[in-house]
Amino acid sequence: MSILLADDDVNLATFLSKSLESEGYSVHTALNETSVLAELRRQNYKLIILDLNFGNTDGLKLLERLRSDGLATPVMVLSARNRVSDRVQSLNLGADDYVTKPFSFQELAARANALLRRKADPALNVLRVEDLELDPAMRRVTRGKREIKLSPKEFELMYLLMRHAGDTVTRQELLRQSWGLQPETDSNLVDVYVNYLRRKIDLAGEQKLINTVRGQGYRLGRPAPLAAGSSDTGSASREVTHYGHNHGQMIPTSDAMVIQQTPLRAIINSVAHDLAQPLTSVRCFLEVVALRNGTLSIQSQDIKSMEQQADRAIGLAKTIASLVREVSMPTAPWISLEALLDDVLNDFEVLVNSSLITVERQWDPAIQVTSTPLLRQLLVLFIGKLVARNTRALTLTVSAQAQGGCCTLQLRWASEQGTVVQDARAILDRELIYIHEMVFSIGGELSLADGVAQISLKIPSAPQTSAGKQDIVH
Repeated sequence: MSILLADDDVNLATFLSKSLESEGYSVHTALNETSVLAELRRQNYKLIILDLNFGNTDGLKLLERLRSDGLATPVMVLSARNRVSDRVQSLNLGADDYVTKPFSFQELAARANALLRRKADPALNVLRVEDLELDPAMRRVTRGKREIKLSPKEFELMYLLMRHAGDTVTRQELLRQSWGLQPETDSNLVDVYVNYLRRKIDLAGEQKLINTVRGQGYRLGRPAPLAAGSSDTGSASREVTHYGHNHGQMIPTSDAMVIQQTPLRAIINSVAHDLAQPLTSVRCFLEVVALRNGTLSIQSQDIKSMEQQADRAIGLAKTIASLVREVSMPTAPWISLEALLDDVLNDFEVLVNSSLITVERQWDPAIQVTSTPLLRQLLVLFIGKLVARNTRALTLTVSAQAQGGCCTLQLRWASEQGTVVQDARAILDRELIYIHEMVFSIGGELSLADGVAQISLKIPSAPQTSAGKQDIVH
């Protein structure tokens, strides 16, 4: 039984691969979207295990693409996202199972077995939406106790809508997949056949299942959403706009703390998601060792890898603790950059001591920067996300220059083995909207360059004397 494991965390992917192979599976690991697509062209797999936290790729978009291309291979999704809405979205996009981290290896193996058995039994591939069922093997459609007779084209259209239940499928996509017509084709075939389906599926007195999304297409299952802008979507973006006239100026610390509450919660959730990755590796490793009851040959490299995963978990736990820590309001407007950075790096002492991070310091100890606690949270977040997204030992170079009431702080990183590392956008892209809010609230400016492993942060600094040195605030 061949399995394609799509996960960009090398340590976890390697461990899961070895453990599944010990269960009798043939496992190939793909570390990015390009590799996944290449492998699927190269051979047929019986199961795909897809981690949603998949480098620069949105795992859900990749899943949606695979299903829209007609891939029928069972897909098991791995994710630290444990909300019901996350599971529902994944299943509606075509996932066959959803496993949350940290998980038990025994459970993962059992679920893999179940999916592989299900694929062999067509009776278990029945699609269901509310009381509507479609059996692709028997080409049979029922609603409740009522059997529905469909023409071949109606059945094909119904099958497409049910596979994408809960999501809007455009007319162009339905034209392309059901009739092979190009997207620019002007045809009302879809509307005609959807009306045929409605007459057979949605009888009087029954809940309406086929919904029109005006100007877009059709949705099966849940009612079409409200148009954009027609409902209240929360206050976070409006809150930022409210402070938009303060660009380039530092907002008072008490106001800044209020501004960043919403983005900070989202960021903490993101780091908690990252923490699930090394915890999963450690838990599965210990479980497999216990299951083998001393018969498993453990290599020294495996032990070292688990030690590093444990250290990463500690570093990420420290990141979360630092982000939620209550801090007293500063008594002075400026703080020594030296003292601030020493304090931040203390949170990652375990990673420094284990050589997962080697810090090179290139800053003037005399530089004074804004004392707002938000700056410390930002620096902790940057290093925490760096640890989460790069699993190899890194050299982190921190440099700073102050001029004209502004300090430019740069963080650059490289692998000690000379291997490719995640760039700044890959590390921060999913949280960038929230990070920008926090940076803005302290009067700062964040710069990221595509493909460059560097973060540049401009922040307010103490005024300089005529001699060109900063005034030192005691």
